Amino acid sequence: MKFFKLTALAFASTLALAGCGSDSDNTSTTASNNNGSAVPSKPPVNNKLSELEQAKSIINTAKQFILDNKAIEDAYEDASEILTEQQQARVNLTFEIAEGLHGYMKENSIAKLDAADVALLRDQGDLQEVIDKGLDSDFYWDRFYNDKLQPSDDFLATLDTNGKFKLSGTTLVNSERLEHNYNPLTNVTDTTVTKDSFKITYDKFENSLASNTSTDDFTGRYGFNRLDIGSEADAVVLSSTSQGATVNAQFSDKVLVNDEFDINDVNRAGITLEKAVIKLDNVKLKANDSIIEARDVELGFLDMSRKLADGTLVVRTLPTAIKLTGELLKEKPATDVAISLNAVANETDIKNVIKVTQEGNIEEAAGKFVGVEIVMSLKGNVTKETATSTAIIPLDIQANLKRTARDVVELQGLKASVDGKSLYVTGKTILDTQYNVSCKCTQLDITQNNAAIKLKFDVDNKFIIQDNKTGKFADIKVNGKVFGELLQNNGKVGAKFKDNSFIPLG
Repeated sequence: MKFFKLTALAFASTLALAGCGSDSDNTSTTASNNNGSAVPSKPPVNNKLSELEQAKSIINTAKQFILDNKAIEDAYEDASEILTEQQQARVNLTFEIAEGLHGYMKENSIAKLDAADVALLRDQGDLQEVIDKGLDSDFYWDRFYNDKLQPSDDFLATLDTNGKFKLSGTTLVNSERLEHNYNPLTNVTDTTVTKDSFKITYDKFENSLASNTSTDDFTGRYGFNRLDIGSEADAVVLSSTSQGATVNAQFSDKVLVNDEFDINDVNRAGITLEKAVIKLDNVKLKANDSIIEARDVELGFLDMSRKLADGTLVVRTLPTAIKLTGELLKEKPATDVAISLNAVANETDIKNVIKVTQEGNIEEAAGKFVGVEIVMSLKGNVTKETATSTAIIPLDIQANLKRTARDVVELQGLKASVDGKSLYVTGKTILDTQYNVSCKCTQLDITQNNAAIKLKFDVDNKFIIQDNKTGKFADIKVNGKVFGELLQNNGKVGAKFKDNSFIPLG
């Protein structure tokens, strides 16, 4: 089953949902949204400040917002590299070993492999019986030869008659990898050998993404209680209180989801995926000085199809939703941030508006569009560290986006708390026929108290200058009156006010 491919598609499609997401009659455009989180309201006005002070305050808050975000960017530019290259290789190998054992047992109708059985496979080296059966010998060679397992007595893999695979126990892995690097200038290929030795402990690893019973309503599971990979300073721990992920899929007719299952074959037989939901609950990754916890992840999909003139059924799988809540904890720089993302496309719109063309392409029906709503929030604390000081930056940001027309995505409200003060931003982006940001640009309206700034950005996300002589981007207004200008001078951006004072923005 294309569980992994669907999961990858969902994450890759998150931004696509934002830009290409209603024209359904029942799609609301009011302040509340289908994601269950109301658009943030404007913060209250501080009437103790004079109008000039309000003009300066919005710039100072914007400046701090820019500096805070730069500090966060600098601190977390390597946040995606929480695992070292070696640790990532070990994690990948942990799942590959499990899948290799699983595949070998399925193809050879083996119900149980204990430590002695696995050691025998290792010592056979060429796995002749696998090759004799015409299997992908290179795959199994990699799993059991280049990765020589030394299992402990508690190591046990089982496969029941329903296709449920379970793995538990500890094994030492002596890994050896060959990397071939071709130099086109010398026409020589250099080979390097990477060796590693580490332990893996599988606690209730399970793969039940297969069944021996035909059904139009499939439920499967893939996960574990805990995986301990490596030890001491290099240890990586993956744990889940719910044993990982569940997959629920509804088909237009009964299908057999077994090791031969392929969604393309199912589609060619005229059967479509009516809906699929992948849920990942309470999965935690702990490594080095970081903890990432995904408390609730949900990915949704459905199929769109069309029978072409030659009788061929063309099917396209579309993402309908990605919902997640989680937390990032780091020791250096000290971090505790809760993250929430909820991106949902209107399923009724998808079914009524999206069409598969005679050429097999996907397009929206003329004059109609698919509604998409996105809510994202960050809340917590991040530390800004310099050579001489340490400061805590509190994060409290919520942004609501919605596709309100075929070519318009609106930022219906973004509220950010900065240094005890709030910035409120609304805006919109105009899309071209290919759903890219068009030359009509993006517009943002930034407000604080009674002060307001209207900014426009081009397709490269750069300010659009309104006055080339002065370098003015925008007026800084309070109650509709101009109290200053946002300018660019010699490549530097700053704000000049009616009292001739100046605040640089960087």
